[in-house]
Amino acid sequence: MKINFIVPEISRTGGMRVIFEYANRLKSRGHDVILYSPIIPFNNYRGMIKRYYIRYRINSAKAFILDGRKIPENIYKKKFDIKFLWVFNNFTVRNADVSVATSWPTSYIVHKLNSSKGKKLYLIQDYEKWNSNIKYVDKSYTLPLQRITVSNYLRNFLNEKFGVDSEVILNGIDFTVFNNPSKQFSEPIKILFTDHILENKNSIAAIETIVKLKNKYPDLKIRGFGMAKYHQMPEYVEFFENPDENIIVRLYNGSDIFLYTSIYEGFGLTPAEAMACKCAVLGNKVAALPEYSEDMKSAILTSPDNKEELFNGAEYLINHNDELKRISLSGYENVRKKLDWELSVNKFEKIIAS
Repeated sequence: MKINFIVPEISRTGGMRVIFEYANRLKSRGHDVILYSPIIPFNNYRGMIKRYYIRYRINSAKAFILDGRKIPENIYKKKFDIKFLWVFNNFTVRNADVSVATSWPTSYIVHKLNSSKGKKLYLIQDYEKWNSNIKYVDKSYTLPLQRITVSNYLRNFLNEKFGVDSEVILNGIDFTVFNNPSKQFSEPIKILFTDHILENKNSIAAIETIVKLKNKYPDLKIRGFGMAKYHQMPEYVEFFENPDENIIVRLYNGSDIFLYTSIYEGFGLTPAEAMACKCAVLGNKVAALPEYSEDMKSAILTSPDNKEELFNGAEYLINHNDELKRISLSGYENVRKKLDWELSVNKFEKIIAS
């Protein structure tokens, strides 16, 4: 089948990694896959004037023209073709069997394409209300497109808020990348967290938790990573800024506890990656985490409304080494069963073929 993926821009995000996984794996199964990306990023503030975002779009176009920087270096491997377009319409996007929107701006493009571009799907990975005109974000979920969400959590949210239904396909994990065949538990214990600019990631809760833990257990080793250091944190935090995938895997492999503090999101890749690397996950029961883990068996699940539960959960693991090891290994076994990319792509193929 001919499959078009249309993305808002190629950036370094977990959601983009998921799109590349689908495109690569579908290509490997014999499908004809093309990914379309704009030369000028779409205007997320549609109908609104944001000077900094105008500058960002202009600078992105200049970078493309002057030095050809199209894909962030050393991030994504690809087996499919990528086409960069100035405009998206029925003349610039090829005829296909399926065209897939991957964000709210691209949902409007796919909606306007004619029937020669094939079945119209909308792969929804989150409620994308950040840095956007929320009116158009909300309307995108009611467009007459076949919706695919990455968790039942997100499907239920969209159904309750907008009265729409979706097919659910859990994301997979690439276990050839995220794995830890010779897990070594640390003494003293090492705790890992992420820092992020988005408020829903709730990085401040992670920082507050590690400060309390470090005050009570001064021997703990604390490490963090993110695209940048967005929040103030103690000097004892060993922070890795904009690490590549190999460094991230080493961080997971060398840590004992991973803190997941999001208040809401669509799926939540980081705790799944941590589990695949045999790192015990302690996190809020949001996104898909409760769908691929079970409290006190393969993770410790906490309430996003009660930050004390994060501290209590970490303290439990610190003081019960056998439980730390049991949950680490159980999480690893569980995530390998439930987040298999082959299962995800099988379900995606059934949807596009129906």
